[in-house]
Amino acid sequence: MLGNCDNHGYFRGDVCPICSRKGRFMMSDRELDSLGRIMAGVLRHFPEKLGVMVDGRGWVDISKFVDAVGGSRSGFHWLKTSHIEAIALTDTKGRYQVDGGMIRATYGHTIDVKLDDLPVADNECFYYPVTEEEIDLILEGGLTPVDRRQVHLSGSIDKALEAGRVRSEDPLIIRIDGKKAKEDGVMIYRAGFDVYVTDRIDAKYISKVDPSDIPSPEEKN
Repeated sequence: MLGNCDNHGYFRGDVCPICSRKGRFMMSDRELDSLGRIMAGVLRHFPEKLGVMVDGRGWVDISKFVDAVGGSRSGFHWLKTSHIEAIALTDTKGRYQVDGGMIRATYGHTIDVKLDDLPVADNECFYYPVTEEEIDLILEGGLTPVDRRQVHLSGSIDKALEAGRVRSEDPLIIRIDGKKAKEDGVMIYRAGFDVYVTDRIDAKYISKVDPSDIPSPEEKN
């Protein structure tokens, strides 16, 4: 569930994780899941389906988003801007930004937006999951976006594995030399708690992580 603690703000779960009080109920898990899917879809992929206007950097007016959802999706007539803000601010992956009555997704877009105002990452290394079939092509030709507008990198091997296992049981992991890329002027931005985005990565910054350094699913359990 989504709740609001008078002392500690919005939270997910049955009680506030700081003071263990129930707080004020805002939304059930079912409603949270449904609205979360709508938010991700509209802010990343199809704003036109709800008639929502997205500016060049992905920002949407929260009040207009609320009106669009409340007027087009049954069961959400009660929706307020505070519900959208609460979802964004408690998102476990840091996928959203809220600022001055506006909201945007910070990564995962298929619509054309510029995210060059995100914080610049200073990691020395980044990681990316690949399959056996594609690794040689990437080591030779570099990383370019496939089904999104930007390349999405992880800050650790574990997070890259987590992303890679969505489409492969045993992904391989490549390492990106973030320090060298930054020295050469490659802009990599922090877009979530452990998601980083960039336009492309040249092959000269990429190397293969030794399979012995990649924990198996059994080792993780």
